[in-house]
Amino acid sequence: MKKYLIEDKRDCSKLYRVTTIEAFIELATWMSSDGRILFRGQRSQLPLIPSVGRDKDSKLWLSSEREVFDEFKREALPYLGHTPNNDWQWLAVAQHNRLPTRLLDWTRNPLAALWFAVCKPAIDALPGIVWSFSYGVERVISNTLNQPSPFSIEETFLYCPEHVFPYIQAQSGVFTIHHRDKNSNEFVSLENTKDADLLLRKIEIPSESFSTLRYKLFRLGINASSLFPGLHGLVERIKYQNELGKDELEYKKPLNKANSSDAKKPRG
Repeated sequence: MKKYLIEDKRDCSKLYRVTTIEAFIELATWMSSDGRILFRGQRSQLPLIPSVGRDKDSKLWLSSEREVFDEFKREALPYLGHTPNNDWQWLAVAQHNRLPTRLLDWTRNPLAALWFAVCKPAIDALPGIVWSFSYGVERVISNTLNQPSPFSIEETFLYCPEHVFPYIQAQSGVFTIHHRDKNSNEFVSLENTKDADLLLRKIEIPSESFSTLRYKLFRLGINASSLFPGLHGLVERIKYQNELGKDELEYKKPLNKANSSDAKKPRG
């Protein structure tokens, strides 16, 4: 879709830019034409590295991945309704509960990915990014019962967890599971894997479009409540309906007493 393409360099992922919900839907629909595609939304452009491999200068996750994971397994059992069968399933549980792991979140729903990119004001006016990832069926792991340890993989795979949690189901979520480089022992970002320039594409979302896109997604039913079923998501949705974000305040004129009552009406 050339009308949204802004950069097409050799050995690099193609870069697109959209500013409206209509343009995003058109582009995402075109990208999804082959059916085997995932999306990931980010509030800024960061490498596609799982959380356990980030900020290695200030955090110890990279060097203590297995120790932290084993500690989580020992102490989490009393809080679970079932016992995972293997480390693959344990990783999904840990990621679901926000422990840094070698899993990276993706979704089959492009609008959910867009929400994660724009759900909060932009960071330093930087554009958000929605990644698209075209994958082959040979890279998919959905049955882990006979799989080797996830800590011994030598390439990056797509992992569809057997136990679907409410958040994962609501977000149409899946994971990429990343491997470490044999020489550096650091995690390999998805951009540096084989054929990444052909499999990955980026959609840039200008920071000035965040608030409008956020509101239109809300009107389409894509919000914290729909993506995070439960009390936490409900509270976040109610807060959004009754608060203005920093990027919304910037373009709204100060309200006088005459219209201040209208300003307090919730978005609904």
